[in-house]
Amino acid sequence: MGKTYLFECSYCQYRARISGGADGGLHCVIQTILCRDCRELYDVFVRQRRRADAPNLAKFPGFYRPEIPPVVLRQSSWNPPAKPLAPLVWYDTEKLTCPVEPKHSVEPWNDPARCPRCGNFMEKNGFPYRTWE
Repeated sequence: MGKTYLFECSYCQYRARISGGADGGLHCVIQTILCRDCRELYDVFVRQRRRADAPNLAKFPGFYRPEIPPVVLRQSSWNPPAKPLAPLVWYDTEKLTCPVEPKHSVEPWNDPARCPRCGNFMEKNGFPYRTWE
C-alpha cells in the first residue's frame, strides 16, 4: 500500500502531495521526480502490473491532475469473461519523464531534499495525506 504525504516549504509556501521517493502499491510502483523546467514535484510510474494481453499504454482520464495518486485503471464488467483472463505481468517504464511535457529534464527526488522553487529543505507532514493501492 502506497502513501502520499503533504510536503511544504516554509520559505516560499510551495506545497506538493507526493510520496517523497519510491513507493509501491498492489499494481504499480512509483517514483517522485523533480522537473527542472516546470519547477514542480510529481509522482510517476516506474513499474505497472497489467494483464499480458493488455495494450502498452495505461488508460488515463482525459485530464491530468497531479494531486490524484497514480493508479492503474482497469476495465471492469459485471459479466464474467467469456475466455480465461491472461496472467498479470510487471512492465517497467523505459525512463522517467515529466507528465506535463516528455521533453523536460527530470531527476529522481527523495526525501529529505530541497524545494524545486527556492532551494530550501521541504518539510514532510507526519501523517499520510492519502493511502492508495
